[in-house]
Amino acid sequence: MDRRRFILTGIALGTAASLGGGLAIMGWQHSQAPDSSNRELVLSALLPALLYGALPQDATLAAAELDRTKTAISDFLPFLPLRQQQELNQLFNLLANRISQLGLTGYVTALSDLALQQRLQLLNQWRDSYLTLLQQAYHGLRELLYGAYYGQSEHWQALAYSAPRFR
Repeated sequence: MDRRRFILTGIALGTAASLGGGLAIMGWQHSQAPDSSNRELVLSALLPALLYGALPQDATLAAAELDRTKTAISDFLPFLPLRQQQELNQLFNLLANRISQLGLTGYVTALSDLALQQRLQLLNQWRDSYLTLLQQAYHGLRELLYGAYYGQSEHWQALAYSAPRFR
């Protein structure tokens, strides 16, 4: 993290802390509620970065793969433990909000407006961060997205995986 991003992150966190307890409690309660539009927004921005290199080169095929993966994620989320569902929904809501996104990412612009390389760099920073919360966010998103993408049978051939056969 460079000096400028560190200072901006500090300013954003200081501003968020100075807003007061009432707004924090309202934001906390709001971030607990599942919001599929926030999930869609965040997944649309982060899926291409996490699946960089695995997606087809053709833009229409890649878009179809991304849509299938988003559907698989939406189908799989209800099967997660309730605590993990709440944490993921909170992460999606925080990343969809500009102020909390600034604190988590260091970027003022929306995730979807960042270049693909910036999104990759952001995810790598989360992975290597000294903050356990950011590492947890990275690993939770990565496991969910990889599971949804590679859980589809059309991607098994690229992994040389064959499903077990039962009698």
